[in-house]
This record gives sequence, structure tokens and C-alpha cells, in this order.
Amino acid sequence: EAGFRRAQQRSPRPPAPQSPHDFTRILVAEDDNFHRRVLRVLLASPRISMIEVEDGQAAIDLLVLRSFDLVLLDLSLPKMTGEDVVRWIRQSHTPWADIPILGLVDDDMQSRVGRLTSMGMTDWIAKPLHRQQLTEKIVLLMPALYDAGL
Repeated sequence: EAGFRRAQQRSPRPPAPQSPHDFTRILVAEDDNFHRRVLRVLLASPRISMIEVEDGQAAIDLLVLRSFDLVLLDLSLPKMTGEDVVRWIRQSHTPWADIPILGLVDDDMQSRVGRLTSMGMTDWIAKPLHRQQLTEKIVLLMPALYDAGL
């Protein structure tokens, strides 16, 4: 019996089961295929679950159906612009109305950043996207990802 107890004490503990919230859920609303591919590469981490949509209406539809921790939002989306999406989210009176929104901003949209920030866009990053800048912005919004290997 003593040998069994010693063996039990030495044996490694089984890994704790992973809960569904051990990763960060990111909704990427970006109509440009190239930028979606870049984001897929830059955000590749076992700690991130990323779902992509190509227009603003699809982003809203998915937010209604699923839970997310962060929205990466192109401001020049078809069907509903990034501005429309920000407005809808912030005025939605839902539990996720305060979700962090990181705007993905083309040169021609930079003049509207102040307006979008005042409407509720949390932060923004200019395109083309660079790994270090994107990582810094995401970690500021989602501090738990500081060690996610981005």
C-alpha cells in the first residue's frame, strides 16, 4: 500500500480539461481576401479562435449568434460599413455592446478615425498590417494574450 501511495504521488497529474473559454474568440470582419490571409498568419495561436466574415451585415449576424471577445473591423466593408457596425454594436443594448473593436484602417479612411473613436471604436491600426503593431494593439485590448506567442 505504501508503494502504491508513493507511485501515486510521483505520477504526473493529468492535464486539466480545457474549458471553452481558454482561448480568445476574435471576429474578423474584412472583405479583402489578402488581408484576411495576413491576419490568419499573424494571429495563428492555439490561444486564439478566429472566425472571418466578408461584410458588415455578416459580422452583425454572427455577433447575435455567437460570443466573441474582440472584433477586428475593416472600416470599408460592403453591405454595412465599419461605421455602421460600430454604431450598431454600441447601440445594441446587448451584453456584448462594449466588446473591444479594433479598426483596420486604409489610408483613405484615416481622416474618419476620430469620428469612429468617438462613436465607440476602441482603437485602430493602419493597413498594411505589421505583426509587432498588431500584436501590441491586441495585447493592450486583450492582456491575457501577452504570452500567446503572437
